[in-house]
Amino acid sequence: MSALAAWLFVALAVAFVLAIVLVVRAGWVLLRKLGTLGREMNALQDDLDETVGSRLK
Repeated sequence: MSALAAWLFVALAVAFVLAIVLVVRAGWVLLRKLGTLGREMNALQDDLDETVGSRLK
């Protein structure tokens, strides 16, 4: 194996590990954002129920 091939193999391995880290981090951020979005949607639903309920009474 030539030196160039070895360096390319190392660079490819580093790029692969970096891609995995970025995908895992993006998934983690997405899950956090979805949790926040879920809480916001529940709060909006509660506000809507309260508003519609008060108008129906």
